[in-house]
Amino acid sequence: MYEGMPRPRAGTEYRRRRSEPTTIRRPDRIAFLAVVMAVIGMIAAATSAHASGGGTSARSGGTGGSGSCQEARFGARALKVGDCGADVKVLHWLLKASSYGVPLDKDFDRPTDDSVRAFQHRHHVHANGVVGKSTRRKIVHTMPRSTATWYAMNGSRTACGKTLRASTIGVAHRTLPCGTKVTLEYHGRYVRARVIDRGPYARGVRWDLTKRTADKLHLTSAGADTIRAAPIR
Repeated sequence: MYEGMPRPRAGTEYRRRRSEPTTIRRPDRIAFLAVVMAVIGMIAAATSAHASGGGTSARSGGTGGSGSCQEARFGARALKVGDCGADVKVLHWLLKASSYGVPLDKDFDRPTDDSVRAFQHRHHVHANGVVGKSTRRKIVHTMPRSTATWYAMNGSRTACGKTLRASTIGVAHRTLPCGTKVTLEYHGRYVRARVIDRGPYARGVRWDLTKRTADKLHLTSAGADTIRAAPIR
């Protein structure tokens, strides 16, 4: 009967097998790197597509509009859902002055669209939610005409407790509470201001503007002039 190799030879054979390097199957490194590069490429492509597709942002309000936040003058462009900027803020101030419940921020979002459509219905304008020339004209005409002057008393203290500076934007009014927000319009220019002083006291003059406010409106006449003004009560 076969009893195997003699013990000396068996020990030698065992030690030889233990000392032989074990061959480990490793994945193909080139193939592995190719997979990694492909995954990185897919991630980059997805990120680029999201950016070019106008992903939801705080400025656009998630409405899918242009989301262009501009310091544009009110009236320089038609406004619609997704727009953002100083002109949208002026629109909000005017709609608020006309008793439409909108926030006084810079985003033309769905609530703004609803308010614009309600305004258009009320004033018999095509209710498409876009503030174009005809809608803008109607909105401006809701601002009452009144007479205004301007004054410069830098360094003086106003009746509302504010120190006048060359850069101070504000208006004086006889009865409106201090801090009342007011939108002013003069020859297509708009300024948002607050009541910071009392006056004027000249007969027939309703508003007195700080020099900086008058400059922004390009109201340069030495005497009284006619503006449009809409306070937010």
